[in-house]
Amino acid sequence: MPFISTHFAIFFAIVAIVYFLIPLRARLYWLLLASLYFCASGGIIYLVQVLLAGALAYYVGLRIDQAADKPAKQNWLAVGVGLLVANLFWFKYATFFNESFRALAGSLGINYQVPELNLILPLGISFYTFLLIGYLIDVLRGTKAERDAGVFAVFVGFFPKFVSGPIERSKNLLPQLHVEHTFDAVRIAAGAQLILWGVFKKVVVADRIAPFVNEVYSNPQAFDGPTLAITTFLYAFQIYCDFSGYTDIALGCALILGFKLIPNFNRPYFATSIQDFWKRWHISLTTWLTDYVYTPLTRQKFLKLKFFTMTLLGLFITFVVSGLWHGAAWTFVAWGALHGTYIVISLLLQKRWNQFARQIKLDKAPNLYRGLKIGVTFLLVCLAYVLFRAESMGDALYIYSHLLTGWGGVVDAVRELFARGADELILSVAGIVVIFMADLLQGRAATAKRPQVIQSATARWALVNACALSIVLVGAFYGAQQFIYFRF
Repeated sequence: MPFISTHFAIFFAIVAIVYFLIPLRARLYWLLLASLYFCASGGIIYLVQVLLAGALAYYVGLRIDQAADKPAKQNWLAVGVGLLVANLFWFKYATFFNESFRALAGSLGINYQVPELNLILPLGISFYTFLLIGYLIDVLRGTKAERDAGVFAVFVGFFPKFVSGPIERSKNLLPQLHVEHTFDAVRIAAGAQLILWGVFKKVVVADRIAPFVNEVYSNPQAFDGPTLAITTFLYAFQIYCDFSGYTDIALGCALILGFKLIPNFNRPYFATSIQDFWKRWHISLTTWLTDYVYTPLTRQKFLKLKFFTMTLLGLFITFVVSGLWHGAAWTFVAWGALHGTYIVISLLLQKRWNQFARQIKLDKAPNLYRGLKIGVTFLLVCLAYVLFRAESMGDALYIYSHLLTGWGGVVDAVRELFARGADELILSVAGIVVIFMADLLQGRAATAKRPQVIQSATARWALVNACALSIVLVGAFYGAQQFIYFRF
């Protein structure tokens, strides 16, 4: 059920109204019913899949909690995590590895006779698999297993975050499911504004950029450097507005019902380094990987390496895992490996860079220095986006090898881009300016510890009304596209 659809609008309105009308003790079951309906709306297979995965994690969590000693707990954890990973691997990666082995065997002259696999990827499987694995590890580490099956079912399938996160943590969401949430007009207004802001990002910006990006990346060989570069920069704004827009809608829906989900974005394009970028982008995934992949890697006892060396290796492996989590394609693996390489190199050169910055007195001009670091970080992120968006490694390599070609005709390239849809391009650029001005104000408000980004209530409601009008006008002429992260 797409978030931006009449179906979801009616569904959520009914859920919210009934939620606050029925007795407090019945609300959990109403949320469970709503979440089951939401999961089943895309296909009954999605509901069956998540129910089986959730039942497995619920049972294993209880067994870990009740086990007599640590080895027994670890054995149960291995069973639970192994089955969850196997389930994810089969549906998401079996076809990918089958095709990779077929290609490798063909290159070696081996006849690889394995039938092709045509598997349906269950909706949200990457997100709820990580949620369940994190839950089991938390139980092993001392968190009490959830014994109420209804509460656990809502924890797994809570519809605002089901499809594309945030990847919730048991210590954040489970306690909230045991609390009675009352009607709060201020909280509901804040949630509604957050939903509106998310829809604005998606409809006015992301979906207006999408046709330009789709046309170029579907056939990059037809374009030269300027068009490829401009389109890649546009994609950076498309994916940010698309994914953060989804997250805003999810957080807003949850907030209306009384739940605070994990924030997923914190002005990522104002990051001053790749490390800083990953503290601001897809925060729930970054913290999950830090806690459950990177930290165990750096604390393992099998490889006898220096701590700094193990840190670098752990970071690189963690980002490769992140790339593979995003998609079953070598482009995603390479994207993760590139970000891992960025961070490893930055850590290796950090002292020398700081010395160089002092020598040329960049530290004496902090605003210039910060602006330079933001610009370099954004450029590196955009270069990595080529791998994230390209439909094949061949396309990605072509784009990289042609980014510096044809810049003598940059004016013609821009003119041709506008000729493809000047209205959409101008609208999306105007939307980007609005969003990044809001991000800038948010950063200044946070620094000054102000409760509101915009102090004037009149100005806030003017912005809300302007966003609503933009959504109505744009939505009247264009259809909403699927969220990018729905395919992960």
